[in-house]
Amino acid sequence: MRKVALTIFILSLTASFAFSQVNVTFQVNSSTVEGWTDSTTTVQIRGGEHNLDNDSWHNVVLQWSAESEEAMNVGGDYWAATVAFPDSMIGWEIPWKIGATLHNPDGTTADFWEDVPGGGNRTFILPDTDTTLTQAYVSNMYDPPYTPTDSIDVYFRVNLEAHPDFNPEADNVYIVGAFPHPNGETSMWVPDAYALTREGPESDYFSYHLPLDPTGAPYDSVMYRFTLGSWDQSEQIYGHGMFPDNENRGTSAHQDTTIAWKYWNDTPPAGFEGQDSVDITFFADMSKAINTNGFEIGDTLLVRYGYEGSSSTVETDTLLRQAGTQNYFVTVDSVPVSLNDPFYYQYYLYKDGTEYREIYYNYEYTGTSQGGAERREYVIESSDAVTIQDNVDSKTDARRMPVFRNTETVSQDVLVTLECDVRPAYFQVLSGTVLDDIQGDVDVEVADSVLAWGVAVNGPLTGGWNNEVGPDWGPHLMTIEEKAMYDDGTHGDAVAGDSIYTSQFQLVQDSSIIGQEFKFGIGGGDNEGGEGGYGNNHVENIDDSESTFTLRVQFGSINPNFYDAWNYNTQQPVAVDDEVPGIANDFALGQNYPNPFNPKTTFKYAIPNQADVNIAIYNILGQKVFAHTRNAVEPGTYEFTWNGVDNQNQAVTSGVYFYQIQAGEFSATKKMVLMK
Repeated sequence: MRKVALTIFILSLTASFAFSQVNVTFQVNSSTVEGWTDSTTTVQIRGGEHNLDNDSWHNVVLQWSAESEEAMNVGGDYWAATVAFPDSMIGWEIPWKIGATLHNPDGTTADFWEDVPGGGNRTFILPDTDTTLTQAYVSNMYDPPYTPTDSIDVYFRVNLEAHPDFNPEADNVYIVGAFPHPNGETSMWVPDAYALTREGPESDYFSYHLPLDPTGAPYDSVMYRFTLGSWDQSEQIYGHGMFPDNENRGTSAHQDTTIAWKYWNDTPPAGFEGQDSVDITFFADMSKAINTNGFEIGDTLLVRYGYEGSSSTVETDTLLRQAGTQNYFVTVDSVPVSLNDPFYYQYYLYKDGTEYREIYYNYEYTGTSQGGAERREYVIESSDAVTIQDNVDSKTDARRMPVFRNTETVSQDVLVTLECDVRPAYFQVLSGTVLDDIQGDVDVEVADSVLAWGVAVNGPLTGGWNNEVGPDWGPHLMTIEEKAMYDDGTHGDAVAGDSIYTSQFQLVQDSSIIGQEFKFGIGGGDNEGGEGGYGNNHVENIDDSESTFTLRVQFGSINPNFYDAWNYNTQQPVAVDDEVPGIANDFALGQNYPNPFNPKTTFKYAIPNQADVNIAIYNILGQKVFAHTRNAVEPGTYEFTWNGVDNQNQAVTSGVYFYQIQAGEFSATKKMVLMK
């Protein structure tokens, strides 16, 4: 809701804005601070705006508080946030800092402000084009925690707080691995040769800077681990490493990178107050991921658990496949959890040295973290062993099967026909909900507007969010062929006037990716997401086994709890509160239900005194296809059901129809849609 209010405020500042904007991407690296993870830290871009022309200061886009723009973790130590500034601010100075909210194991939070070297703030001048700022290191300006070289610089870190026998004043910790070392060694499999450096006199963190020859890149799925100087004093992470049957960690390096810090043995410090120890079995049915082209037998499935401070640390385990099935499972002993509180976890696909997070949105999430909204949640009620089964074939159930985005390119040219069923929008508005446009004023307040205005699609599937006609969203999208969708029998549309809007896109072999992202908007407005905004965009995999593919999507399925007038599993309306009063004080005609319908629909009418009632149904050309008469009907409320046939008892075709009632001097007409 803050972003909606923000848009209104910006409009009040300048009439010339018209939603033109400059997108600035902030990049943050947290390897220069201790303890930050994507589950225990919420990173914000805090700041303001300085108009140099009149020396005025503003907080329109950024805020000097934790309410400012939140950065998303994009892997390990790396965070990013893309912030939209109005083009009226081009040339302004933007002061900013990295801030964070730290989530402690005991449930408390702490506020963090980076200490910018030399004092003051980071600053930049807002350019006139979209831009990505230089990687910022927390409290270290733009310098990494090592001295950069011309090689590929890889930075490793380990925390030894929980090691019972390690004396940081006297002992050393070493790294071993399959990396070639700059001293000429072809690998680093020597347990006492490559010592890490303690990061401070009181620090439990040790780090190692490894330059790699760029001519040997990419370095994919390289194994490593830490030792105390001998093989019998090395980490014991069997079952927790890169592969289930191996004792080593694994990583990949294609460019300069800092590897997210690890606890020795993946074991956090003891004494995590207020938590019980529970044996947890994670069970996932991968059949849906396989059927939707996002997972293959032979891929590695990981589960990462303990997010949002729900355990003492975030841990990762590899699931094993049940022989002859598409089911995967792993049992983890003695997981620290807080009973009767949400326990957060998530599945990851590990393939070709890269992790891919599952596509999942927690529609029941009530917190404020976007990351939290993308985690699975389970409440553990006792210390007895528990099995968490994610095996429900559903679009909305919390225990639904995992699915993944396929980032490979299509193996052949594929013509994709995208179908959008707009009935969820129609019924939601009919129930009294307004579909707010979060980037404009295309708010949908009347149900008939859904079909009258039509729908546009936007996003990478269409070639990108931007266009040459105007802002990213707005009515002008309906004039752009690759953005507008059609319900007129053209552009791949199977049946005109059936509330299924269609457009077609050509994916190109070895260029277009299988997993496509997009979002719908009634009348071209950004009005699909609904309140909460979790699951902002659709992500769907294309089946590239044939040269054509039809992708059927329901409007609003990115936030099904908001669209509570529609059942996304049965693809039918839930309920519409459009009843005619039981006591007829006035003539009235109610909206038919369901609408759109197939094969029959019902509407109510009311008459306050005795009258002859004539009911007629007309097609879109004004031709009467059905008529029904009741004489001398007593006062009251009545229902009439039409089964989609004409007066010759022949089924009529799909399309828009009008039903009319005449009772005495009263006459009323309403519209309905038959969809087969």
